[in-house]
Amino acid sequence: MTLGGANTANGYSGGDYLSEESVLRSYPLYPTKKRRCCNVNGDGFTIISACFCIFTTALTIAFIAQLNYGSPQVTPHGAVSTDEEECSHVGITVMRDGGSAVDVAIASILCMTVVHPHAVGPGGSGVMLVHDHKTNTSTVVDFMSGVPRSHRADEDQPLPTDGRSIGVPGLLRGLEYAHTKFGKLPWRKLFQPSIDIARKGFFVSAHLEEALGKSNVTQVDGVTEFDKTFFPRGIMLKKGAFLQRENYAEFLEVVAKHGADSFYALNFGVEEMEALQENGAEIHVKDFEDYEPRERPCIHMSLNNMSVFTAPAPFGGPQLLTALQLLRNTNLTTHLPLSNYYHSFIEAIRRSYAGFVGLADAEEAELQNMTHALLQSTSSEWIDQTVTAADPNVFRLPEQTASSVSVIDTFDRYVTVIAGLGTYFGSRVMTKSGILFNNHLSNMPPHSHPDSEHFSHARPLNTYTPVIITDVQQVCGMRAVLSSPEVGAMIQVISQLLLRGQNLTQAIQQPRITIRPGLDQVFVEDMGSIDRLPGTVRNDLQTMNHTLQIIHLPYSSVNGVSKTKDKLVSRSDARGGGVAHRLEPASTHTVNITTDL
Repeated sequence: MTLGGANTANGYSGGDYLSEESVLRSYPLYPTKKRRCCNVNGDGFTIISACFCIFTTALTIAFIAQLNYGSPQVTPHGAVSTDEEECSHVGITVMRDGGSAVDVAIASILCMTVVHPHAVGPGGSGVMLVHDHKTNTSTVVDFMSGVPRSHRADEDQPLPTDGRSIGVPGLLRGLEYAHTKFGKLPWRKLFQPSIDIARKGFFVSAHLEEALGKSNVTQVDGVTEFDKTFFPRGIMLKKGAFLQRENYAEFLEVVAKHGADSFYALNFGVEEMEALQENGAEIHVKDFEDYEPRERPCIHMSLNNMSVFTAPAPFGGPQLLTALQLLRNTNLTTHLPLSNYYHSFIEAIRRSYAGFVGLADAEEAELQNMTHALLQSTSSEWIDQTVTAADPNVFRLPEQTASSVSVIDTFDRYVTVIAGLGTYFGSRVMTKSGILFNNHLSNMPPHSHPDSEHFSHARPLNTYTPVIITDVQQVCGMRAVLSSPEVGAMIQVISQLLLRGQNLTQAIQQPRITIRPGLDQVFVEDMGSIDRLPGTVRNDLQTMNHTLQIIHLPYSSVNGVSKTKDKLVSRSDARGGGVAHRLEPASTHTVNITTDL
């Protein structure tokens, strides 16, 4: 199996027609034996009348249900969007085999741990947002890195490649928790595609090459596992190089068979603990044993008759809602010049970040109150043409990266998951099994260490932003599932979608700017396959006293799926290099969706 290639073992690739039979008929639609609804020995008129009443009642109930929820038996379809076509293919295959949206998300993110090791892996952490549209219920599964008990929070902020930056990994425990609660297929079945890819090998993506180039590795000794994997024979991996990960496949086999405890009970413990301690990490065995994911309530707001659901702190949701509130107060209209929008994006991102990082020092019990106060503080603020200077003293989160997956399944369940290592390749501490550890503790500013159990396994602040959007007034109106490791990118996409009236494809494809904390520069993308920010807009922003600077690859992506009535649009952001896949009835071609259908 190779990246971007056909899956000959299964007899189809992303461009073939996919059967919906297993999704449609995971259980019989009608009883296999004929049953009579009436006693044949009774009076004929009574029989006819009774059967007629039953029939009309059933028809009425079915009609009302279809008006409210649609009919998956009529048009069974779903979609998955990731940063790698092979992983979208894995996800849609799991959906075809009857997997739930959570099963699809787990299988897809496990695939990403194989082919995008620079962004995500078992040594990382993340967040999952699960929404059942039919019951209108949402769950946030927080599996962000835990803070070791021995962490000295009063010391200087650790550098990204400092062993002290490594938090207790949450990925496998979080995925297992979500699977136990929402999964349908066996745990092992979700691992098998990734095991096969790791063992058979795959072609290195452009995104992995770009991340290696950005890692600024100037000296390779060929001794560390990191060097052996990514700089074989002292030469950096390039796009198109063939890479096999046999050791990692063996690790996945063990976890598939024995569950996440095989990692957290440290069946690989000697190897892992030696790697961690040699690099100065503060994690001990008990930190691994005690780690648990957490369920958190969603936070949400209403914007233009749409509900925007997202994850609370320590994730990027509070900054997202604060920025959207500022933009709503500013009363942007579709008739405004594009430069006004980008000016507003810049100001909204900068102002909302200043409040968001104030949550970094909050104790767990105070997060909800502090988030509410943050949103209230901007309830009457609006954005004018005055440029707000960046505060050079503001705490600066390292630039985050991660893999993101968005899923809508055939039964209107929506899932968005974002998981990562922190910055590219995390701490660069790598085991013989191919596990890279995160550097999420570099996201924590120095602060006093409370001597209380509540601080144990606190969560460092990060910008991972899962979003689900639903129509307030119409059950079958537009719904969207979006995921990104970068809250600033998500602010712009949702604004394009809900304030400018763009469709999903246009909103994701639009040029984006990047704002970095503490810096007055506005970073502009320069990528050939993405529309550049128009020259007139750049000139107008400079006239408004914004200083522009080019930012080079790789960029943060936003992956999404939207649905209006039974019409699906799926989009993998070109910035991440992915291709989305969709499951449709057999008469419909399943391809990467780049435009509305």
